[in-house]
Amino acid sequence: MTVTDQVIAAADAKAEAERQAQKAYWTEHSKETTVEAMMLDSQAKLIDLEERPEILRMLGSIEGKVTLELGAGIGRFTGPLAQQAKHLIALDFMPHLIEENQRQHADMGNIDFRAGDALELVLKQGSMDVVFSNWLMMYLGDKEVTKLATDALSWLNEGGIFFYRESCFRQSGDKARKNNPTHYRNPREYFAIMDGIEQREADGRFSHWELISCKCVDTYVRLKKNQNQICWKWRKVCSDMPRAADFRHFLDNQQYQLQGILRYERVFGHGFVSTGGLQTTQDFVSKLDLQPGQRVLDVGCGIGGGDFYMAHTHGVSVHGIDLSVNMVLTALNRAAAGEPGSASVSFEIADCTMVDFGEAKFDVIYSRDTLLHIADKPALFQSFMRWLKPGGKLLISDYCRTEGTPSPGFAAYIKQRGYDLHSVEGYGRMLEEAGFSKVIAEDRTWQFEESLRRELDAAVKDKDGFIAEFSQADFDAIVNGWKDKLARSGDGEQRWGLFQGTKIPAGPGTP
Repeated sequence: MTVTDQVIAAADAKAEAERQAQKAYWTEHSKETTVEAMMLDSQAKLIDLEERPEILRMLGSIEGKVTLELGAGIGRFTGPLAQQAKHLIALDFMPHLIEENQRQHADMGNIDFRAGDALELVLKQGSMDVVFSNWLMMYLGDKEVTKLATDALSWLNEGGIFFYRESCFRQSGDKARKNNPTHYRNPREYFAIMDGIEQREADGRFSHWELISCKCVDTYVRLKKNQNQICWKWRKVCSDMPRAADFRHFLDNQQYQLQGILRYERVFGHGFVSTGGLQTTQDFVSKLDLQPGQRVLDVGCGIGGGDFYMAHTHGVSVHGIDLSVNMVLTALNRAAAGEPGSASVSFEIADCTMVDFGEAKFDVIYSRDTLLHIADKPALFQSFMRWLKPGGKLLISDYCRTEGTPSPGFAAYIKQRGYDLHSVEGYGRMLEEAGFSKVIAEDRTWQFEESLRRELDAAVKDKDGFIAEFSQADFDAIVNGWKDKLARSGDGEQRWGLFQGTKIPAGPGTP
């Protein structure tokens, strides 16, 4: 046997040991075909009552879709999925669980019940519209997750959806376990696997996964005080050329690399990556008159400092959304470590121009120095109006510019960053045109400059510590960047605006 053969044999033996360990684990913990056994939690019935509809909402409509449910178990999701799906394959590798599932749903004629291993499943290429799994990949090794995600890409047709939910960071269920082979991965590991998959289709095009959303299960935040339960929703996309970087990858690989985020945080203060850090956050949040129990949406939440502050200080629940994986996963790491206020904060990785939170869901929408990335602000402001409850408040800080044509240098800066900047007055008009009342549009460039000078002075005083943690190049980038901002604002070109608005309740007779 060659060295290569030995390596392959060792890998195969390790994979087989993994499968046997997982099978033994579930043989032990699924003797009773109950929801408590499936969820490994004494509060399972209460959690299931709220969690199941929440996860189905995140999945969205699968009306008329050919759907594959992996790890179907006793059928917590099988029935609701089959009610919408054109046809459903329900698969689980524990025969007695799928038998119980079939017993419960025998009257539904569109379900193909199968006992088997998802890693051994063979399906025709492009034969599925949706692949759904709930707690499956945490019971697979890394190579097995890669294989399953690659297989799912093949099984799905173009535009098909892969939705999965996994436990991350640590155990959530309170059932005692002697041995626990579950992989409580950092969510970054799932992103690394999914982003690394690309394959050639039969027609010669290239296919890969496009992220639609990644978010915490709010039921677990509310009832269990943790953000460990995370759902991903991916779409299969095809193109004539190999994968090119999209805006999410641009943010994470350019402006918001992990090291860059931590570098910004060193300047802005713990938890913050926006101008003024805690000081400006306290100032702006004080204008919202937050009340305990209110729901806040933070658009462009960054690493969550403002969200933790609002939840901890004012007793509100906050949902933070950001397109940067590096930002949100840093926030999730802080929440998992018990950051004050984290028990009332949930996070989501998604494009704010593509999500839909529905009608009247939030008391407040808050956004700090984020919407400069959004080209179609009027459409987004219309969404804000829908998402706010009647009487709800909006507060935005954002980069702005003066009226007229920017200088070549400032125009190059705007283009390089991919910004869409408007005058303070023009920004305010867009809010009014979207239907907001009591609009206040303030030029806060003076506060921007004060914050920049304070942060620059602190960075210079902390030079040795900064360089020790990062590098001389990182220090120079911060100092030069802050000086450039001060120069642009001093020249009158770069401005900083603070905007407030209210969704006025419709009066009697108002359509």
